[in-house]
Amino acid sequence: MVGKGSPKLRMIASESPKLRRFLPTASATNKKSSPKCSGVKKSGGSPKVKTRANWNPNLEKSLVDILHEYKDSGYRSDNGWNSEGWNRMVKEFHIRNKYVSYTKAQIQDKEGQLKRDYKMLKEARRQSGSSWNEKRYMVEGPPAMWNNLIVSFPKINKFRNNKASFALYDALGELYDGHLAEGTYYFTSLGTSQEEELLQQIVDVEDEEEQGSDEDDYGDDAQGRTSLDQRNDDEDLDDIREVTVAKK
Repeated sequence: MVGKGSPKLRMIASESPKLRRFLPTASATNKKSSPKCSGVKKSGGSPKVKTRANWNPNLEKSLVDILHEYKDSGYRSDNGWNSEGWNRMVKEFHIRNKYVSYTKAQIQDKEGQLKRDYKMLKEARRQSGSSWNEKRYMVEGPPAMWNNLIVSFPKINKFRNNKASFALYDALGELYDGHLAEGTYYFTSLGTSQEEELLQQIVDVEDEEEQGSDEDDYGDDAQGRTSLDQRNDDEDLDDIREVTVAKK
């Protein structure tokens, strides 16, 4: 028996028109095999899904405490903490919170989120008509203020409801801005040039006071020396008179 695709059949069929119908057509020879039957595996596979860590207020506070401890440790620059610093902080975080297991990337993402939230609320506090509720750690303001902020910070809407407390605001302000006044952060409307001018005025006043104090001290010393010289001159004059009387 000869198969349809055998070379022998092709040779015989080419000489006999009746046998040409047994030859496979071009469409049959070019037919692609089904991917399911080919046995070839596709490369790549299913994409990895990035899992999000579940955080609570206690874990967030623990992270911020550790960030503060490594704030001036030499592992932090203007661009943030270096890799070695993060490795140490991640290890410390898991020592303090043994019931969770977060990756380094998950902890870094949380730090970035806290920083963004702080900056949003910081800008909200600068808006006209806003106020800071010290007891509830919330920004309060009219709807117009929030509508204006949402244009620049779409995610700030989560702080608009009455339950949007952010107790880490002060700690994050000290961490990222480095200034704390009477337990709360304040924002001045003065520009940089005005601040420098006020500081220079303070320095000038202090210099004038110090110079005046030195002049007073010098005047007292000069007056004391004048009185002492006068007494010495009187004593010398008495000695001369005594000598003159003795000669007579």
